[in-house]
Amino acid sequence: MIKHAIFRSHDIITELLSRYKAILIALVIIGVCAHWIIQHQRTQQIQYSWLESPKVDDVIMVNIGRMQSDRVYQPQYRIAQVIAVSDTKLTLKQGRYTYGRKRDAKRAIQLDNLMLDDYFQIDPWHIPRTQIMPYYQSGAIYAAYRPNDIYVMGGIVKQRAIPHFPKHQRAAFSADNNQGVSFYQRGDFVSAREFFELAAKNKDQWGMYNLATMLIAAEGGEQDLQRGFELLKNAHAQGNIKAKDALNSLCALHQICE
Repeated sequence: MIKHAIFRSHDIITELLSRYKAILIALVIIGVCAHWIIQHQRTQQIQYSWLESPKVDDVIMVNIGRMQSDRVYQPQYRIAQVIAVSDTKLTLKQGRYTYGRKRDAKRAIQLDNLMLDDYFQIDPWHIPRTQIMPYYQSGAIYAAYRPNDIYVMGGIVKQRAIPHFPKHQRAAFSADNNQGVSFYQRGDFVSAREFFELAAKNKDQWGMYNLATMLIAAEGGEQDLQRGFELLKNAHAQGNIKAKDALNSLCALHQICE
């Protein structure tokens, strides 16, 4: 009886798939397209918010060809990075190199080219804050990225800030946390992570913060965004002075905070 029901169900499913195959394929394609559109819109909203409220070290992708109205359009993709923000203008350092394709500019970031000593031009580039959104809408600025720790698209775009502690608070730090900092500065991330783990278990706010940043960046072990998020929340609840910015950065790049 059961065997007959299984075979009968298989026949029905096979017949339905054969009869409505085109409709099912169309539904799958529509679903994939809808997902892509939603993700694209979400990415645009995030980038729009970053351009509305830029921060130092943000990476701005520009198409110089869209800014030059006195010549025939030719794509000229270039990478810029924010070095100062004021109420009236945005100051950037502009890459020396121009790329003919967007993927080449993206690849330059992924290969850590922004860390080369001579990658950026010496003279700063000033953009009025009122001009940023018109540039974005015209395609002159076609993307913006906010570093997750020191990374953008897997490439290093700024120097890592060595874990530090305000001098007036040092007496409150645990020995485990201080030992973790020592190992971290020597490049022994595995040992640093172990000692930060001990410090976090003892509710040391800087131990929690330092462990969270290592978990997010996958230093000394596997990445764990969820635990990193929880540790940053706990550190922030204790008044940690850096946890809030780290939380904002994490939430902007991942759906872990939703």
